[in-house]
Parts: sequence; structure tokens; C-alpha cells
Amino acid sequence: MAHSHHPSTSCWDHNVDERIGLIADGLSDNDDIRKKLPGLRTLLREYLSPDVTVESTDFHKRLLRVFRESEYDFAYQECLDRLTSDERDRVEKFVADDKPLEDVSEGFDMCVSLGVRDHLQHLTGVPCLQVSSSGVQALGIPSTNGSNGVRLNGHSPTQVDIAGLSGSSSLDWLKHKDGLFYAFAHRLKDMLLDHEDEHNVIVYKDAPFQNWGLVVDYTPQYTCIPNSVAGVQRIVKYARDNDMSVRCAGFRHSWAPIFGRQGQITISLLSLAEATKIPNFTALSKVLPEWLLHKNELQTLEVVSGTPRMKGNALVRIGASTTNEQLRRWCVKNNKYSYPLNVIMVEMTVGGTNAPICHGAGRRHKTLSDLVRKVEYVDCNGRLQVVDDPRLLRAAAGCFGLMGVITHLTLEFEPMSYALMKPQKIPVLRAIPPPDDMRDDEIPPALRLADWTPEQRADDIAEFEKIATNGFYTEWFWFPYSDLCWVNCWDTTTDPSGTEDYPSNVQTFFMFISQFTMNVLQNATVLNELIKTLHLDEAAVTLISRAAMFALPAWDEPVKTYLPDALHFQRGIQNVRVLDVEVEIPLQPSENDATKPDYAVVRRAWWDAILTCYDHSSKGCPQRMPLEMRIMGGSDIVMAPQKGNALGTCAIEVLTLEAARDMWVPYAEEVIGKWLSYRDRQGKRINTRPHWAKQWHEIKVDGRPWVEKMKTEDYRLEKEEFKRLLAEIGKKHGWSLKDLKKRFSNDFFDGFYFDDI
Repeated sequence: MAHSHHPSTSCWDHNVDERIGLIADGLSDNDDIRKKLPGLRTLLREYLSPDVTVESTDFHKRLLRVFRESEYDFAYQECLDRLTSDERDRVEKFVADDKPLEDVSEGFDMCVSLGVRDHLQHLTGVPCLQVSSSGVQALGIPSTNGSNGVRLNGHSPTQVDIAGLSGSSSLDWLKHKDGLFYAFAHRLKDMLLDHEDEHNVIVYKDAPFQNWGLVVDYTPQYTCIPNSVAGVQRIVKYARDNDMSVRCAGFRHSWAPIFGRQGQITISLLSLAEATKIPNFTALSKVLPEWLLHKNELQTLEVVSGTPRMKGNALVRIGASTTNEQLRRWCVKNNKYSYPLNVIMVEMTVGGTNAPICHGAGRRHKTLSDLVRKVEYVDCNGRLQVVDDPRLLRAAAGCFGLMGVITHLTLEFEPMSYALMKPQKIPVLRAIPPPDDMRDDEIPPALRLADWTPEQRADDIAEFEKIATNGFYTEWFWFPYSDLCWVNCWDTTTDPSGTEDYPSNVQTFFMFISQFTMNVLQNATVLNELIKTLHLDEAAVTLISRAAMFALPAWDEPVKTYLPDALHFQRGIQNVRVLDVEVEIPLQPSENDATKPDYAVVRRAWWDAILTCYDHSSKGCPQRMPLEMRIMGGSDIVMAPQKGNALGTCAIEVLTLEAARDMWVPYAEEVIGKWLSYRDRQGKRINTRPHWAKQWHEIKVDGRPWVEKMKTEDYRLEKEEFKRLLAEIGKKHGWSLKDLKKRFSNDFFDGFYFDDI
């Protein structure tokens, strides 16, 4: 496949260090831009000098100091202002070099992401009630001083008996100006009369909703936060009685239109009861780490009786609101059982990773939904139901919330094992060698290896294929225009001796620092001036990639850690908002042995993405975050994009920073177009499909919306099987597909699944 070349651009001919040298030279030649970036030239010169050692922590510290001391750019201060007081204090001490990193990081606990903080700000600006069987607490009500704002009552919410709301002038507003909200609270209270007082629901009126990727936004009439199954049931019954729809959301970490409807009901799976009472964000660092670990009925974690499919495994019942961080800590503390796969991020709910059929890595591992052995859900009539038939679970365990509100999932866990982590930084050519038919002149000179012999190439291909085929965990990263890949592939052992906690407190804090640095770099307007002055489009991306790779570890010897800690090796990555497209490519059979996978298409997909990135190096560099690839298994879940992939799946994605949003979709379409063009040996197009939680809704393929292809080609048969299985469950539980469309669907799902109803 031909690619256009850009020999005039520095990244095509020059490796990372050479490009950093060009930036340093450009700063030397321009007094104006050098003054606006004080200390950057010296940092880059010393980084390149063979006589000076610049450690990763020092590089980040001094890079941040450049922007802190700049009188022309305010990205550092703006990013600092979004942090908690504790985080701000630690960052300032780190940058000022007041104390060693070990001292600055002592007692540090990763707080909730910047996206959740934005969400909390949305919630604290609208009317809010807490409803229980004993009455209503007004947590947020309109001010009576004539302003249109909303007063948040902080740690002392007004205690109100629902029958006496008219006793306060501010609460008179609720009854007389928003009678519908009053009636909603009144109805929920009546429904909770037969339950204990701690079963409550927090309700927000007209709270704006945005997903994490900022590509979905709407305003539900009510945002409800229940802390019990009974609360969920009452919300759904209210929706049924008032002909409203209900959709759930957790940390909203998705780019797809899988959330709620305008003017309807959204159930939040985040336990925000404490978070909504804090008066300002200076208290976040004290409240929210404990809030994330707080448990209610929807955050159950317990080993339950039953017969797992694999002898020696255990069945674990997990509340849908349980966070991955809670789950990780529970597994490590008990040191008995663990999930064998998961997403990297800890700031996600179990319900949130189940609904869109998320996955981990390793060819022996299917999706998270494939681990489900029982689903407990509230149906469209408000009744609590159970699905545990393996055949029906193929739909119920990955149903996008269409079957109802999932309250608990029972997953099959394996005995605890211990990861032997040994991340490495390997030259791009050697980590995943280019496809056999790719000419040398198609490969950027910056990536070529003069002494790479045909024998070494063959050995590197064999090593890649061996790891991809047999590794417990297999993942590769390439940051734009980097000379090296970060390879995170490892196996496990059952021997617990010498196990370490990973990441350590110091490592976690430095991860936070590296993410803060990324946000400063992507928001620094002075870097745009640097690009124009030096005529180097990739100057900013070079610094971003160098900082990112510098922050990632590479070890000579393996580090043994608990399996859940290794699966969640990066903490706080949700603090850097990105855009992300991912596809699942079926592994193809080898020509000589159909039982073994062939990796030619995988290598082609990897290098097509790299070369496309280089093709755009003089066009604004739309890709500013990594190309990432995992090899994983297939799936038995009907709507999983990995379904039918008997030999495994190549899960491959490209990401960029929020700052590149305006040029992202055309670039993503170009990459996706290549990935969807591959054919098998019979000339038939391979059935490559998108990850349900990533970007696809606004993407076009073959000149038409990707959604159309998904509906009429990619999932044509699976869609009907999914609906048949749901209808069979409904027949047992007393509901129909028409009921699901009315109660739990949204605009997208109406058109995708229910257009015939």
C-alpha cells in the first residue's frame, strides 16, 4: 500500500533526538521565542549532551518550570487551577525542587479525574433533593436573593418534611415554581415508605450531561443517584408510570452515543452523596478518595456459592456501581482471587465496562462480558430479575443497558496469580517488523536500522509472533514520531514470593505529574508560536512524545506484582482528555496451518497507522497520542465485535489530544479506511468492527456513515440474534421488545435495534 513521503519534514529524516536538536537550534536563533520559553533551550541542550544526565523526573520538572516562569503563556497556571489544594501544593513543590520526589509524594492518593470534577460542577449548579422514606433533604435549591443561581447548602443541607415544603420561602419556589420536580420527589418518597431510611435517592433537576470525550451532550430532566436496588426500582416504576425512558451512566468514559435522552431520566452509578455536599474543590482531596472507596448496596463485593465453569475458580458477585479501584484493592487485600483481564483505567464502574463489552489483553482472554455468569437487573416494570442461563447470557451479559438497569453481576474469577512485568523500549522496526511486502523506501529514514540483517528481521518477527500468540498480557505502544515502541508484554506465576506493590506511591505521583505535564503541553499556546517560528509542525508533538516515553518504565529484570495491579499499570490516565478510535481485526489463519494465527495483517495494520501519521506530519500532526495495539481472544457474546474470531483478535487504536479535535475526524477516517480495507486469502473483506465504547458515530467509511455499515453488514445477523434472545428473556420475565424501546433505549438504539417496532 503506497504512502506519500515527506522527506522535507524533520520527522521523516530525523530521529527524536535530532528533532529536539533542531528545536534547540531554532530557539538559539530567535531571541523572542526563547524569552517566551525561558530555560527550554538549556534543558534541551543538556538533554542531548553526552556529558549531562537528565533523568525523567528532572526532564518533567524543568519542562514544567519553563511554562511556570513564562510571562507569555498561562497554560501552567490554568492547569494548576483545576487541581485540588493538595495537588497544587505538591506540584508546586515538585517544580520548585523544594523537596525530594519521595517527600513530595508521601501520602499522595490519586483523586478523581478532572472530568468527574467538571461533572460535579454541573451538578452543583442545579436544584437537588435527597429523597428517603422519612422525608426530603434540600441539598441544592434556588437562591431567594433575587439571583438566578443555585445555592448549594454544603455540609448542612436543609432538613425538610415533604409535607411542609411551603414553610420556607426558598422551598416555596420548589413547590410553586417547579411543581413537577416537587411531585417527582413526593412520588419517590411514597415508593420508599416500605424501606429503611438509608435507602435514598439523590435527584438533580436539569443537570447538563457531557460524556468524557465531549462528543455527547444532553440535559436529562432528572439525574438520579440511588444507593440501593430499591431506589433503582422506584425510579424505573416512576418512569413506567410517567412514560419516561431511563439510561445509566458512570464515569461517562466513552465516545459513543450510548447514554440517555434529552428530557428523560439518567441514573448515575457514581455514589455522589458525599461529593455533592462539599462546598468547594479545596476539600476534594480529602473527601473523594474515601468516596471512591465508600460502599453501598450497589457496590457489593463478595464470593458467592455456585459452580464455576473452571475447577478452582470462584464466583464473585459485584455491584454495578463498584469501581475498578475498589475491585483492585479488594483482590489485592484478599490475595485469593482475581479477574484475569480488565481495562487499564481504575476510574470506571463494573457496570460501565460491562455494558459496551470492554476487553483487556492476551489471546487466551475474551471480553469482560464473557466472564459474566449471572446478571441481576431491574426490568421495565421495576421488578428485580435474574439471568443465569449461559445461552441467554450471550445477550444479557453485553446488552448496552437495553434489558434494564443492571444492579449486580456475578463474574468468574481465577485464583490470584502474579505478573512478571518487564516493560521494554524497543526500536520501532524490531518491536513489530513491517509487513514483508513493504519496501525500505516506504519506511521513514528516522526509523531505519543500518545494521538490521535479514536474519535479525526473521528473529524479530518470530519473537513478536511468539509473544502475541502465547503471552498472558500483550500490548504495544508507539507515540507519534518516536524511535522506540513501548512493549508491555508479560506472563504470570502462581508463586507469590517477592511480590511488590505496583505502582508505588512515588510512581503513582510521577504518573500524575506526567499527566499534568501533558495537559500543560497541549494547552500551551506559545507552542503554536514555536511551530510557526521554526516551521516545524511536529515540534510540540515531539516534546509531548518525548515526555510520555520518558515517563514510561523500562526494566532489565522483571518486577513481580499482583495481577490486578499489573492490569491497571497506569493510574490517572483519565486526567488527559483524548479522542480515540479502535477496531477489532480478526486474526487470520496461517497458510500452512489453519489452527494457528497469521500476523501479516496485524503487522500491516500497525505500519499503515505509523506511515499515515508520518504522512500528516506537515499537516498539523492530527495524531498526538499513541498508536496502541493489544492481541486478545474472540468472544461468545452476540454483539461483541470479537465474536467469531476463533484465532483471536487484534485490538488496535489511535488517539489524539483534545487540542487536535478540529482535524481529528478526517485523519481518523483515513486510518480506519486502511484498517477496513484488508482482505483474507479468498479476497473477501475481513469483518473488522469498532469497539462499541470508542468513536464511530461521526466517522464515515466507504463514503457513508460507519453506523450504516455496522447495521446492514457488520452486525446484520448478530443484531437479529440479539433481539431474539432478549425477546426470549422478556417472555420469561413479562416484558417485550416494545417495552425495552420505550423504557431503556435512546435515539441511537431506536434506529439501530428497534426501527421495526
